[in-house]
Amino acid sequence: MKLLLRLSSSLFLWIVMMVVLVLIILLPREIEVKRVDVTDVMSYHFTWSGYKDNITHFISEVKENKSLGKAIDQQPVEWELMHYGIRSIAILVPALIFSFLIGILKGVFDYRRNGGLWKVFGEGTTWLGQSIPDFFVIIIIELIFSMTINRIFPHLQLYGYAHWYNIFLPIIFLSMYPAAVIASYTTQALKEEDGHDYILTAKAKGVPEWIILWKHVLRNCWSKILIHFMPIILTLLSSMVLVEYMTLYRGMGTRLMEAIKVKDMIASNDTILPIETPTVIGFSLGFMVILLLAQWANQIIRHFLIPIRKDEQS
Repeated sequence: MKLLLRLSSSLFLWIVMMVVLVLIILLPREIEVKRVDVTDVMSYHFTWSGYKDNITHFISEVKENKSLGKAIDQQPVEWELMHYGIRSIAILVPALIFSFLIGILKGVFDYRRNGGLWKVFGEGTTWLGQSIPDFFVIIIIELIFSMTINRIFPHLQLYGYAHWYNIFLPIIFLSMYPAAVIASYTTQALKEEDGHDYILTAKAKGVPEWIILWKHVLRNCWSKILIHFMPIILTLLSSMVLVEYMTLYRGMGTRLMEAIKVKDMIASNDTILPIETPTVIGFSLGFMVILLLAQWANQIIRHFLIPIRKDEQS
């Protein structure tokens, strides 16, 4: 019952946020351009009547055509959302899996190799992965690729979206920072388990260290690792726009940025800022749906899969 209530609360909050977002997108964007001497001066005047007309027109279009509208290329927004959404999901889901898988393995490595020079290669590289900005690492890796792989395999096109292997580079770039974050959380969680009675008892019984670590200690750390599931999703979504842009991978992120980009304007009276309102609403809805599903998954994980230890209940 508590889980159903939480899921319903998330859905209600999602609906409220989506309505607010649509109302913001539908704000009037009519501007007036006047020439003063040799300078074009733009001015904006908000009117409630124009705002009401935008909302009324949008609602009537949805009711009559059963669609959010058409994009700039006259394709239905729903078609574009499906077209570009599949591409983004194709890199987002593997990046999420690799982030947790590589991050946990790296965290275990950092925990076990925490002395001497090993600590530099362990926790040191994890700290470095969290400290260096994503775009800088991406630029360095792309430079290395251009100097090596492009010379060895001149016909291999790493960038773009035309070939099946074009998803690998975005997945790698997208999962780098989250993996470093998860590695740090994993190492910290493992260190907090040191000295607990169940570890000392297992060692006294002669249980191999790797069994203690993987079967017992790590199992008790899931609650501390999976609690960061939602922040990792938010990190992946926010980084997806940058990764898609820098790898020429046309997905939801790049398409949304194209839809909201305000281009250079020609001086004329009663000009409207050229953003694709139906496309912006449609793709914003797509991102919000992903966030809602992630929120539901997070609540289900916390309810069913995260064990509550007895010492935490007391």
